[in-house]
Amino acid sequence: MLYLLVALLRKIERMHSKIARHLRSFYYTRLFQCKVKPYPKIHENIIFASPEKIRCGRSLVINAQCYLAAKGGITFGDEVSISVGVKILTSTLAPSDGEVTRKHVHKPVKIGSYVWLGTGATILPGVTIADNCVIAAGALVTKDCESGWIYAGVPAKPIRRI
Repeated sequence: MLYLLVALLRKIERMHSKIARHLRSFYYTRLFQCKVKPYPKIHENIIFASPEKIRCGRSLVINAQCYLAAKGGITFGDEVSISVGVKILTSTLAPSDGEVTRKHVHKPVKIGSYVWLGTGATILPGVTIADNCVIAAGALVTKDCESGWIYAGVPAKPIRRI
């Protein structure tokens, strides 16, 4: 029975119809523990690692082909829009002092309200993006972002006030 349910969910994740998007949103709303309406809009072909550690506010949109590795926890504010191909990572390897094995370190990512993540942007572990920010397409966010700025580049730097 569980196998059939998982197979059905995987099929729904790849479907492009409006009904499939509503089913995905219903499923992930329960998984993300979203308590506020309108519920998130989840598009197809998204990879979630530890989705139960994702918390979201009102009106979250996650477009296709995104990768959210939430082992350290991801918190979204209200009115967040995530474009196609965005990666949000919460785990990294700790630097070692000559050791052969390395330890995984999990750091939470916090994304404020009214934030737009452009196509192909990458958010690294431990980053906090404040309210009213735009992260440009292809940007690599390695440090915290201040409120009211557009960030672009590798690594991302503030380029203009909103």
